[in-house]
Amino acid sequence: MDKVVLLHGIGRTSRSLDKLEGVLQDEGYQTLSITYPSRRYTLEQLAEWLRDIVLDADFWNEADGRIHFVGHSMGGLLTRYYLDRYRPEIPRHKLGRVVMMGTPHHGSEVADSWHKTAPYKWFYGPAGQQLTTAAMGQVAKRPYYEVGMIAGTFHWPYVDSWFVIPGESDGRVSVESTKIEGMKDHITVPATHTFIMDRPDVQRQVIAFLKNGSFIRK
Repeated sequence: MDKVVLLHGIGRTSRSLDKLEGVLQDEGYQTLSITYPSRRYTLEQLAEWLRDIVLDADFWNEADGRIHFVGHSMGGLLTRYYLDRYRPEIPRHKLGRVVMMGTPHHGSEVADSWHKTAPYKWFYGPAGQQLTTAAMGQVAKRPYYEVGMIAGTFHWPYVDSWFVIPGESDGRVSVESTKIEGMKDHITVPATHTFIMDRPDVQRQVIAFLKNGSFIRK
């Protein structure tokens, strides 16, 4: 049976993905929703933590089916960092598809505005400093796995985003920042950043990509 690993956004826990996890289970997937110390370490250190604590060699060797990943916001970045760093250890035939929701691959202009302030530094920690457009400005590695990106276009109630994010956004991440070269598919939905994963239409799109490698188009 295929399993889906779920990774939440910065400052949150696995509980934020409970609704999506339930839908995936109803579709017959096993799930592993991980609460990781998002405010304590850098993304590189979090990828190491993920490998050492949860997704080690035994995890992959004991898997009956394929392992898929679904990440929200920084959870998508952590997925990317983990899969890139530990590629030699991951059996290619066991790695399934990946879906990322509202993931700032090229950083967030909101982080640009706030990352030097004391409250931001305290709450978001080392990884929060990596979410700026300058820090994430380097070109992301071309994925060796099938990945689909879901971006939101509804910025309310994040009024500050009107003034700092160019183009369409979900209030925290621009649509353009969710794109990387080599992605298999990309779709936008009228969703806000914080709750994009709770929308039934987004949940259907996640399942569609995991099953078929593409999103649903009307």
